[in-house]
Amino acid sequence: MKTYTYQRSTPLRATPPEVFAFHENPRNIARIAPPSLRIQSVECREKAAPGGTFRIRASQFGLPIDWTGRWEEVESPRLLVDGALRSPFVHWRHSHIFEPHPEGTLMTDRVKCLLKGGAAGTLATRLALPLVFAGIFRARHAATRRFFAGQ
Repeated sequence: MKTYTYQRSTPLRATPPEVFAFHENPRNIARIAPPSLRIQSVECREKAAPGGTFRIRASQFGLPIDWTGRWEEVESPRLLVDGALRSPFVHWRHSHIFEPHPEGTLMTDRVKCLLKGGAAGTLATRLALPLVFAGIFRARHAATRRFFAGQ
């Protein structure tokens, strides 16, 4: 299975424990989601724990998404990794990495994924996801910067 990897980093004016605490609660996705992603509901525990699950009901570009994820790794305050149990992807691994930085924290999102759908999913992964992820994560990182700048 050949996956696609997307990565984006941004400095934040907050400590790694503050940024980790924000990201370990899946409900905060509503605070940083781009306008194209409409969050209807998030079911989860308040804090991430290895093996813990969360469910997000949303729509992206008007298409419904029913996503169930699982926390695969939780290493406070430097790393959160979620995988997908139910999603549009046959493979999904999203690493949230938080490293000390002169401004506070360097936050990195690294996603390794492959869309469902066989050859068509692989083609869409290669052609469409780079553009979609660039927009989504640019907006998410900007919203996260605004959130921590307002603290």
